[in-house]
Amino acid sequence: MSIKEEYFEGADTAISFLEKLALDTNNTIVFRGHSNQEHRLVNTWQRHRSIPHENWNTEIDEILTGFKVGLEKLNIESFDNENRFESLEFARHHGVPTPSLDFSYSPYVALFFAFNGVRLNYENKKDDYSVIYALNINQLASDWAKEKKLGSNELNFDNDKFYEFQHPKKLFFKNGFPANTLQFIPYPGKNNIRMQKQLGTLLYDTMNYKDLKMKDLEEYIENIQESKVSEDDKTKNDEPTLYKIFINHKCISNIFQRLELMNMTAGNLYGDADGVALDVKNAYNYNPKFSYLRDIDLPKHDDTKI
Repeated sequence: MSIKEEYFEGADTAISFLEKLALDTNNTIVFRGHSNQEHRLVNTWQRHRSIPHENWNTEIDEILTGFKVGLEKLNIESFDNENRFESLEFARHHGVPTPSLDFSYSPYVALFFAFNGVRLNYENKKDDYSVIYALNINQLASDWAKEKKLGSNELNFDNDKFYEFQHPKKLFFKNGFPANTLQFIPYPGKNNIRMQKQLGTLLYDTMNYKDLKMKDLEEYIENIQESKVSEDDKTKNDEPTLYKIFINHKCISNIFQRLELMNMTAGNLYGDADGVALDVKNAYNYNPKFSYLRDIDLPKHDDTKI
């Protein structure tokens, strides 16, 4: 039961379910939204390069350095390229391929990204769905902390690994980007304002899924056997590591109306012109209030002079 699927045809019931997960005080749940139900949990680096990352490979550093150089040429203030945490999170949130998946502690942020850019096709008789991934970090950490005993099929539980999976050491990236590794990065740095606005967090992933004979992180999670072991023994055995929550695209108007009531627009989540442009496109789906200011009016329209 590592992945459990839930389907919703209405916005209210879907949001209620997401809020219940987010307010679960026994677990750390993080959320990610996909507008296409066919997409899977694969980070942009793994899409960009099919060959698994190795410890000796410097290509990730090189692509991040190239990003930094390009920004400096344009005199754009960016990130400290000697800090790999900062390089990784900044590049990820600006579309550069990196070995990390971005999640949010907020299901509302995930809802925005799950429905951002969706346009209803009224001629399509088949229902389409957006997907919210709700990942139980406690369960994933518990699985990561299991180690086989030498000469036995029994498992040891490494408390240090369990803790460090959720709280990376400051020197985690000191010697490069580790290969064949999963690592939760719980908080953004002080300079990443966009990630702060989005209550963002990262899951670093350089696992060699080919050697594991698996497709991706999603299949990896699917094969996890849940454990009762967690901080203060709070995690229950019947809780999945991952929920996949499917929400019908027909909910889009209600979703954006609810998000706007919380002042959750792309302009506020991105904090730049790119976000405002997304809001203009998403306004096709509902009647927004953010598109108006008292002292900005449309030019007078006189169709008799056209």
